[in-house]
Amino acid sequence: MPERLRLTKNAQFYRVNEPVEDELLRKILDTASDNMNPDSGFIIDQFRQERNVDELKLGFVYSVRVFSSSRPVYFLDDDFEDTVYAFILIIETGGYLAVLKKSCGNIFDLMDENFTLVGSKEFSSSFSDDDVEFQRLALRNMTVSDRAMRSRSYEAADLKGLLSTHSAGRSIPYYFKLRQGAKTRSISGTGRVVESSSRETIDNIAAWVSEQVNLIEAPSNTNFLDAFASKVELSEVLTICSPNAILIESSPLFDRLKKDGIQLKYKTKKGKVISVSNRVYKNLESALEKVYEIDSDLSVIGVNDGSRIRANKKSLTLYSKYLAKLRVSENGKLITLQKYIVKHGFYSVTFDDPKYMYFMGACFEDSSGISEIDNILEIFQPIELMPAVNSEKGSFTVESENFTADSMFDAVEKIHAQDDFIFCDDLGDEWADHITFNKEKSNICFIHSKHGDPSTSASNLHDVVGQGIKNLGNMYFDANAMLSKLEKTFKKDYKSGKGVQTKIPRIRQGNTDDFELYLANLLKDYKLNRSCVLCCSFLSISGIKEEFNKIKEEEPVRGNIVQLLWIISSFAHAVKDMNVRPIIYCAK
Repeated sequence: MPERLRLTKNAQFYRVNEPVEDELLRKILDTASDNMNPDSGFIIDQFRQERNVDELKLGFVYSVRVFSSSRPVYFLDDDFEDTVYAFILIIETGGYLAVLKKSCGNIFDLMDENFTLVGSKEFSSSFSDDDVEFQRLALRNMTVSDRAMRSRSYEAADLKGLLSTHSAGRSIPYYFKLRQGAKTRSISGTGRVVESSSRETIDNIAAWVSEQVNLIEAPSNTNFLDAFASKVELSEVLTICSPNAILIESSPLFDRLKKDGIQLKYKTKKGKVISVSNRVYKNLESALEKVYEIDSDLSVIGVNDGSRIRANKKSLTLYSKYLAKLRVSENGKLITLQKYIVKHGFYSVTFDDPKYMYFMGACFEDSSGISEIDNILEIFQPIELMPAVNSEKGSFTVESENFTADSMFDAVEKIHAQDDFIFCDDLGDEWADHITFNKEKSNICFIHSKHGDPSTSASNLHDVVGQGIKNLGNMYFDANAMLSKLEKTFKKDYKSGKGVQTKIPRIRQGNTDDFELYLANLLKDYKLNRSCVLCCSFLSISGIKEEFNKIKEEEPVRGNIVQLLWIISSFAHAVKDMNVRPIIYCAK
């Protein structure tokens, strides 16, 4: 046994589906060491060594390789290389493989094809809430909208009881850190388990691996994480619904490339590999930020290079001729950007049944179920004035003293005519289009307006949802901030976006002489509540109900309806997370 090998407790676990042949295991080791420096030889090379440790009452089989590899030095133009030392250790015990590796070649495809990755949910199900403290949690919301909050992270001494789980069913946990007694363990969505420890011998690592396997095999507890989205078999999902949109997770992708100092390169027709220009890099970033719809043949709509989704037995992968032309260097080997994206799971796929989503190499189901649709519909308030609205703000002259009668702004002021104060905060450093105060209802209301032709298109809702979510933090202003806004903004007349200085007072309702005292009393009111309102003339409650009821009845709907549901749901939950009431004014 290689006594000099000392490793930390950092491994991925795979379930063995059938006996592992020597040929397959050698192929995995050969692929992992594919980036070894030519003619350097292995520092350690042992294959399927049986090991029994009597004092630990432990038996296992291990295979290990240690070798040198080279990486380009990116901060010099010359062909300088760093020499790094890589290793792969595979421990076989109890019907599982544990893989510990560093700086190796890519074995993702081989492992995915022949074994079942043990996911984070399987590890978490072995812990009881009474035994562990969940100290950190990263969540991916089940949405690909470019105006919705896609991911969130939380950290506390113990998140149980602190983190609201009202929207948990729509959130995929992809990383969590927990403390169990003196042990601190982190588990990622890729199934990687890391436990804080000193460097250990292979025997001690194998004992730790055996302990994790025993935990996996005894999922007897329910805990805090059970409220979140659950993993389901992709093959079963594909029998009842189809992919309808894909998003490349561009932020983590480019963050990873920058963090690892990986240059983006391009292979010319003559086979020469050159670094891409800054312009090409920026264009790629912009292109990958978009959400692309998928047709019934799994082709990506709007891309003319044959881009498509490939549905495999266990995974959805991406094919793109353009991404296949780009190269990145990983562990000393050039691979296509397409393969890099797939390997690291930097893409998400939604389905025409919105309760499913594919993320980080696995398929998840919204555990809150379609019953949430009824709760989402409750935030809509049909307004009789909506059919008369023809514009957002109306037209302006230097003599204008009010917003025109057929405008959204005028409709909002009529809806809130019973409030004590109405301020127009449109343009400039705006928190909302209108801010209203009502002492009788103990309410502060931020209203964001958007006009458009009647439609269930998700794109119409993007901007106004983004405005609402962006300004949630401003809803918890202190008195000085609001009084400053009163002096600097509200006491002036409205000036249109095209520069027309009108006579429309921004103080649309209320006498502000005693506003400072009024505001102080309102902010001290224990009944104080806040509302975030989206005023959308293009939405009708009847049209929304018709489409959402199709989802409830499990009937097929267009991709934009699924996106609309996720956008509205994301808005509702983001607002509720801030202890604010979400409302959408719409037509009947």
